[in-house]
Amino acid sequence: MRIKDTRMTSKRELRVGLVGYRGRGRGLALSWQGVEGAKFVALADDNPEHIADAKKTLGDIETYDSHKAMLDNANLDILTVATRAVFRPPIIRDAAASGIGGIYAEKPIANSLAEADAMIEQCKASGTVFSIGHQRRWAAPILKVRDAIRDGAIGRPTHGYVYWSTARVGSNGTHFFDAISFMLDSKPVEVSGKVQYGVDLTKMDDSPLTETLNHDPGAMGFITYESGARIAVDLMADTTLPYTYMFCGTKGRIDLHESGEWRVDYHARDEDSRAFRNTAPLSKRDFQLPPFDDDAASKGGYRDLIRAIETGSPTASSGEDGRLALEIIVAFHQSSDAGMKPVSLPLDNSMRGKLLDIH
Repeated sequence: MRIKDTRMTSKRELRVGLVGYRGRGRGLALSWQGVEGAKFVALADDNPEHIADAKKTLGDIETYDSHKAMLDNANLDILTVATRAVFRPPIIRDAAASGIGGIYAEKPIANSLAEADAMIEQCKASGTVFSIGHQRRWAAPILKVRDAIRDGAIGRPTHGYVYWSTARVGSNGTHFFDAISFMLDSKPVEVSGKVQYGVDLTKMDDSPLTETLNHDPGAMGFITYESGARIAVDLMADTTLPYTYMFCGTKGRIDLHESGEWRVDYHARDEDSRAFRNTAPLSKRDFQLPPFDDDAASKGGYRDLIRAIETGSPTASSGEDGRLALEIIVAFHQSSDAGMKPVSLPLDNSMRGKLLDIH
């Protein structure tokens, strides 16, 4: 195995490549533009039409028809992996084996915990920084809410409710489960829920997502965290309101709405309380929320990865963080199969091989 020392003693631009230009890949490639200390130099995609489109959009870059050819010839420092999870394990394996400095992989980390574990270990063995693209970790509104909860704005977090439209416990769930854990700054310890495949077309319009939900279902249930906080989640197929997080505590409540211009409704009382019947009213409080910028969040992830490569410090969205989000997803499936029986986390090793079909 060839391992490169990517911690830089003198500043130079890190060479960046990407695998998979379709779908999310195009946006991930464009977001590298303007990231100081890095230069997007190469793309691998097995579809000639995608390659042609990338050249028109990205200009003079090296192009390859396979990730292996790009790793062998492009002298990369960072690899961005934008493929679906089903195609990802051999790409991560080969990139780590090449000794590359860092990998930024689109979410979810994998389709099984066993695959996630293998990729994490491969990157550890080669000294490769492995970062998962849960962009909300670098989104200004999410960071502001996380800081407010940490600073006691709602007192001790006790419970909450999170819901989102377009269902998909895997594809969407990985983002929201990670964001909840991140904002609460706590690890999940128990999941109880059910998943529901398909769409009831007597209640919902047909759409391209109809087929997707036959593989990546909607869900509902509860997640309990180490801190004691309980979060109810609803992502059933007929949930149509915009993405919303509600965090309640012993002093107040923060509602974060991801719709159009993101906004927060914050209500609190002056004093924290442990009383069963505290009648002190909650009053609306000012909460200045910075705007959400998807490109800025992606760039934040890239800058975080570069910092980790250069300093040897951890990334803010590690492979282990991505695995934890996947473990919640697997737990929903396990609990559903057992009639919504609560499932403790970490999951038993028997669940490592459960293979999901996340689109």
